[in-house]
Amino acid sequence: MAHASDTIGAILVGALVSAVLSGTVTTQALIYFRIYGSEDYKRNTFMVALLWGLDALHSSMAFASAWIYLIQHWGDTAIYDFIPWTIALTVALTAVVTLISHCFFAHRVYILSGFSWSLTAPILVLACGRLVAAFVSTSEMITLRSYEAFVDRVGWVFTMGLSLSTAVDVLITVTLIVLLQHSRTGFSTITDHLIDVVTLYTVETGLVTSITTAVSLICWLTMPRNLIFLALHFSISKLYATSTLATLNARKSLRRRTHKSDDHVLPVISSLHEAQSATQGERDDVLESQMKSDDSAPRIRVTQISLKEEDDVEPGEESRHWEEERRRRHSREPDCLPPV
Repeated sequence: MAHASDTIGAILVGALVSAVLSGTVTTQALIYFRIYGSEDYKRNTFMVALLWGLDALHSSMAFASAWIYLIQHWGDTAIYDFIPWTIALTVALTAVVTLISHCFFAHRVYILSGFSWSLTAPILVLACGRLVAAFVSTSEMITLRSYEAFVDRVGWVFTMGLSLSTAVDVLITVTLIVLLQHSRTGFSTITDHLIDVVTLYTVETGLVTSITTAVSLICWLTMPRNLIFLALHFSISKLYATSTLATLNARKSLRRRTHKSDDHVLPVISSLHEAQSATQGERDDVLESQMKSDDSAPRIRVTQISLKEEDDVEPGEESRHWEEERRRRHSREPDCLPPV
């Protein structure tokens, strides 16, 4: 086996990175329960709780592996080739989380394709094949307890599992992109804009998981005698769980984009340019019409009255002054003040 930096050092770094990503999974789960709570389908709520629990179990197994390597067997060079059962269990947990995520996106393909099993069945078959390969790898790791023996005897099974995972990611991403593009109306509508947003989001989520899995596969094929591939493998389940939960949480914000801000009872789909932009000339016309309507509105005339000081007013003159002012005000019609 390789040196400590490439083996137990890689395990430590992988466990720390997975802990950071596990915080992202927890954040997405809390956001889901805060936004949707009990309003969503029960199957989605159960899936979120299951992913959250599996992620926590996976993180505990990763740190338990680091404890075994760095604390229990500190200074023992033979530990570099030893496979603890916690490492083997992380492989199985990653496969289960990956299967849940693949089934979730396969269901989206099934809905968008108009309930087409011809597009959904290959995704499910490849996803189940990846799960079987991971379970076989876990079983062999627990039995052999040696990286050298595992690479020489059943290394091809682990290779097949990572390859199938990458293939399913690419297949799901391409299928969703094609189906979304076929749903376009061909006009600059809000629907087309929303489809573009969903397409970009699909590409981003698919690339993150597929690239990470592909890099782990490359490290496994080129450097099977160290554990760098395993450090990357720790992060795969976190990324799958995050992409699934983030997709669930984005539904409400995407739905709001399909509705205009007015109070129509029925949904209205209009041009995005028409809904969001207006020329300066149009705004000036609106202001001018408002000003014209304001000119015809009645105005209140304000009359300033200057009163004499109390000392200069003769007895009986004050009452006559107010009576004359009252008559003068009633005899005049109110003038129209200019608009402000």
